[in-house]
Amino acid sequence: MASIYRRKPGGCYYVTYQIRPGKRRTVKGCKDKVATEALARKLETDAMLRAHGVIDPKAEKLAANGFMPLEAHIKAFETALRAKDNTEEHVRRTLSFIRGMAEACGFEHLADLDAAKVAAHVGHLKRQGMGARSINARLTAFKSLTAWLTRTERLRTDPMKQVAKLNTRTDRRRQRRPLSDEELARLIHAAENGPVVKGMAGPDRATLYRLAVETGLRANELRSLSPGSFDLRDTRAATVTVEAAYSKRRREDILPLRPDLARAMAAYVANRPTRGQLLAVPRKSAEMLRADLRRARAWWIQETLDRAERRQRRRSDFLATRDASNRVVDFHALRHTFITRLARSGVAPAVAKSLARHSTITLTMDHYTHTFIEDERSALAQLPGLGAKGLQGKSVRATGTHAALSRAHPAPEAATSA
Repeated sequence: MASIYRRKPGGCYYVTYQIRPGKRRTVKGCKDKVATEALARKLETDAMLRAHGVIDPKAEKLAANGFMPLEAHIKAFETALRAKDNTEEHVRRTLSFIRGMAEACGFEHLADLDAAKVAAHVGHLKRQGMGARSINARLTAFKSLTAWLTRTERLRTDPMKQVAKLNTRTDRRRQRRPLSDEELARLIHAAENGPVVKGMAGPDRATLYRLAVETGLRANELRSLSPGSFDLRDTRAATVTVEAAYSKRRREDILPLRPDLARAMAAYVANRPTRGQLLAVPRKSAEMLRADLRRARAWWIQETLDRAERRQRRRSDFLATRDASNRVVDFHALRHTFITRLARSGVAPAVAKSLARHSTITLTMDHYTHTFIEDERSALAQLPGLGAKGLQGKSVRATGTHAALSRAHPAPEAATSA
């Protein structure tokens, strides 16, 4: 039997009732005794029905979660994200996208979640001119929330499963281009001899660019490195380690270094404490890179005194931050350059995929590997010539069709004499 009592005169009544044998629970009622007695009867009845299996505890929990504010679930999801050792930047961006989507769609409780409203919002973003990759980033964040809500039994089913991501192949807003070896050499030279940009001194930027283009590390991964990340005891077997919390695939990555890069890094990290950030990569790394590209391009143009050639160089795409095809060079383009250089050097695709730390070979070969016009000319030069003499010579006879062609199309003299 439930007991009803007050803890102080004039205050609210409390109800203590039995939820199962040997286990009692106390809940706060209201100041009206009759209403609190009705609450007590309801609580006792529900406890009895639950004990006999009439009320499903899981369904009851789902119903209770459905009326909780969505923000309470988002905060719980934030705790789960941080428990997985995600970077602060990843947590911040994910929560920002989730809250932005929830506000735009008018979601205040779990019961409000509606795939149709999300799809309508995606259509609105497309009409506003947002690119597919940016929209997909928001969808990925929100889908990660609803998947977690389903796994933790806060939702019965995932309402976002039916919402498909957009095809980024048909809507690429930012096309990157790789740098040639000469462009790289001039960029590194310009950085090394340039002023402080975005808080980074010239030699530090030169080291950063070289490390990025010879390892393929992303900006956030480079930002996480410390002198202790490098194993330089034997420069012929040197490595750099990216901790799992900073690697995009969320596992520790150990990458090999070229001996010449290892020697350069050994000199760079000498006499530095093992712990602490090695390279203070600014958040707007693309702006820093563009400043060095512009400086390198200006020096390249000024190398000649001939006005006509100087005008021609100004029209060239060499060291340009954006070329005639609207392809850009930003910091991530250094990763494209790394993978493209692997392909141009004849590295097996499977090895390139491993060095790039990609999940699929398609991503390595189709998205990150670029060709230069010189590569295409070189490939065409390896084809046999198809001049008039070549067509009647060895290359045609080798196919076994020379005799058949002669019989099918005899010379005019032979046909007349026959």
